[in-house]
Amino acid sequence: MKKVLIVSYYFPPLNSIAAKRYGTMCKYFKENGYDAYVLTTNIRENVYFGAKKDLNIPIDEKKIFRISQNSSHYGLKIKAMNLMDSLLKRNRIDSRGISIGDFSWYENVKEIINLEKIKDIDIVIGTYGPIGNLYIAKYISGKLGCPYIADIRDLISEWREVPKGHKRCFIIDSVIERWLLSSASGIMVVTKGFKGVFVEKYPNIKTITIFNGWDGILTENPSDIKNKYLYYAGSLYEHRLESFFVLLKALKKINETEEIRLIVRSIGPKDLDNKAKKAIEAMGLKNCVEVLPPATEDIIKKEQSAAYVNIILSSIHEENFEQMITVPGKTYELMHEKPPVLGIASKQSEVAALISYTKKGIVTASENEIVNFVLFNCRKYTGNSNIVKFSRKYQAKRLCKFMDYILKEK
Repeated sequence: MKKVLIVSYYFPPLNSIAAKRYGTMCKYFKENGYDAYVLTTNIRENVYFGAKKDLNIPIDEKKIFRISQNSSHYGLKIKAMNLMDSLLKRNRIDSRGISIGDFSWYENVKEIINLEKIKDIDIVIGTYGPIGNLYIAKYISGKLGCPYIADIRDLISEWREVPKGHKRCFIIDSVIERWLLSSASGIMVVTKGFKGVFVEKYPNIKTITIFNGWDGILTENPSDIKNKYLYYAGSLYEHRLESFFVLLKALKKINETEEIRLIVRSIGPKDLDNKAKKAIEAMGLKNCVEVLPPATEDIIKKEQSAAYVNIILSSIHEENFEQMITVPGKTYELMHEKPPVLGIASKQSEVAALISYTKKGIVTASENEIVNFVLFNCRKYTGNSNIVKFSRKYQAKRLCKFMDYILKEK
């Protein structure tokens, strides 16, 4: 049995999309020849957009190394990083490669980790983000003399979406990214669009797409639903908020014909939640839109399973390159649930291609198409056999085969 060490800042019991990637796939590693070990941190409940700590831990706790983010190491490196961080913030420059919190965790891991306990690890995976995962994976890989794979769940230097009045730190992030990936034996990404970006930038590094996925048993569509509601659970970023406003306008038209509610369980950020609530009130939709606080995994599963239509929000702008090639992690979890899926996004996005490929619903930014889908067409979209390809079990098998290939080429 080969051994893999996964460096993931977010891991169960924290219940977030980032924690679920390996928090779920780890369950299937043994049947594919790998014993999983995890290096993570102790994270407080509600720190990550209000996420709960109610996710099942997939492996023996003895195989999980939990090291605090807070470092007692205050040497020149930390001081230099603090200075750089302050300069960037002062000039409203956003960086994904420079993070004082991640760098503190990196220094703390180097100080505390007992390499003797993991000396027989065969391969290391560092899953970005945050960037600290890659710093640590590269470090441990070098110390143990084993290969490491960079698992890229988000763009590092190529990201483009920053708050108004801010600039991205492209040059520094590019240098850091190339340094981190220079010693990687393989790259894993989460979408086909991401693969295109990294194959072009790093043609000499073997790259594979390992999708986020769903877990559990495929369910069938209910034949009749009396209590009809649309359901959205997740975060409200700026680009999603714009899509949410499109949904509200369509919902107003829908309720002119039939009474259908919208239930929202947002995990923040709070300022965007407040914007959403103000829009609901301004449009006179308080009677048919209910905004609820974050809930446990079990409650959310029950609510989305009983929904008339489940909602996905992404960017409606084709020029938004980053979002066009990003698929919200919730998409995969919803494709095996009973209800059909309605995505509010550009038809040119990768999430649109995915929903079309699985015949689970539609993706559109048109108010009229949303109205017609909800009132007349949604029950036609029951999904097809392609949904099975996006199970966590299937993706874990592909990931383990990729590790086999990397170890063979070592």
